[in-house]
Amino acid sequence: MNISILAIACIEGIGPGLYKSMVQKFGSAESTLKQDRTSLLSIPKITKVQADAIVNKSYQKTVDIQLNWIKKKKAKIITLGDEEYPDILRQIYDPPLVLMMIGNFKHDDDIAFGVVGMRYPDDYGKQMCYNIAGGIAKKGICIVSGMAKGIDSIAHRAALDTGARTIAVMGTSLDRIYPAENKHLFDEIKEKGAICTETLIGQALVPANFIRRNRIISGLSRGVIVVQAGTKSGSLVTALNANEQNRDVFAVPGNVLKNRHTGCHRLIRLGAKIVENADDVINEYPFLKERFAGQKNLFIESAKKIKLGAEEDAVLACLNKEGVHIDLIFQKCKLNRAEIMKVLLDLEIKGYVKRGKGDFYVRNI
Repeated sequence: MNISILAIACIEGIGPGLYKSMVQKFGSAESTLKQDRTSLLSIPKITKVQADAIVNKSYQKTVDIQLNWIKKKKAKIITLGDEEYPDILRQIYDPPLVLMMIGNFKHDDDIAFGVVGMRYPDDYGKQMCYNIAGGIAKKGICIVSGMAKGIDSIAHRAALDTGARTIAVMGTSLDRIYPAENKHLFDEIKEKGAICTETLIGQALVPANFIRRNRIISGLSRGVIVVQAGTKSGSLVTALNANEQNRDVFAVPGNVLKNRHTGCHRLIRLGAKIVENADDVINEYPFLKERFAGQKNLFIESAKKIKLGAEEDAVLACLNKEGVHIDLIFQKCKLNRAEIMKVLLDLEIKGYVKRGKGDFYVRNI
C-alpha cells in the first residue's frame, strides 16, 4: 500500500483524472503531498479547497480512519501501482486509486466475466442468470458482479453454489452492506471469494458511487453479460463501460412483448453478442479450452500451437526476452493504447508474454 496515494484519495473530489494530472506534474504522489499551495493550484481543475487540504494535511484524519478499520477487520487497502493490483483493471482509462478489500485477487481472476442486470428480474431472468453464470463458474471461471438485488445476487449465488470464485464490487464502503438483506451473501463471498470497493470508510451512501462502481465491474472482467435489463437499467452503464474498455459485451434476448428486456435488445442491435447459455460465452475464447483440460496456466508449448492474429503478431514483434517497458511498446507499435493493453493481456494468457516488475513485458517464445 502506498500511503501517499491513499492520502490523496482521502481528499474529497480527487479521482483518477486529477490524480493523473498531479503525477504528470510532480512525478509521484509523495512529491505531490510536498508541494505548496501555489504549485498545486497550477494544476488544471484542482480547487482551492483541495490544494489547502494537501498543504494543511487535513486528509490525515480520514487516512487514520481507513487504517484503523482495516486493522480491526483484517481487511486491506490496495493502491494503484501495488503488485497485487489487478493488471486487467490497471489497463482501464480511469483505474481506481484505492481499493478497500476483503479477501485477495488471484492470477486466474484475469479471466473473469461480469454478470449484471436489473434488480427485480422475472422468473425467466432469474433462471437465465443462474444457468449462464453457473455454467461459466463450473469451468472454474470467476464471476464478477455488484452484490445488488436481483441479477447481481443471483450471479454471485450461482458461482458460490458451484464452488467457484466470485468478486463483489460494492458501491458502498465495506462497513455498510447494501442492500442490508445481502448480509449473509456478503459473509459467504468474504469467505470464498473477494469483496472490494473504492468507496472509503465513512463516506456517505450516494447514487453516484454505484454508477462509478460499474466501471470496476467491467474493468475486472474479460466480458460483461447483461442478463435482463430495461431501457433505463443501470446495467447498461456497465455495458457502456465495457465497450469503452475494449471488453466484450454479451446480452440475453427476451420476450419482445415485455418491456423488461428492451435494454438487452438495444445492446444486441448495437453489436452485443447474443447469449442463450454459458457455452455461447465460452466458445468466444478458444484458448480457454486448454485451461479446461486441467491446466491452470497456458504453458509455452501449448501456446506455440495457438494461431495469433495480426495485432498479436505486431505487439509480439516489439518484445524480446530481456523485457521491454510498456512506454516503448506504445512508441513502437502502431496500435492505440487500449488495443495494445488488450493484446498484451491476450498474449499473457496464451503464454507468449510474461509481465515483469515495473511495467516491463518479457517475450516467452
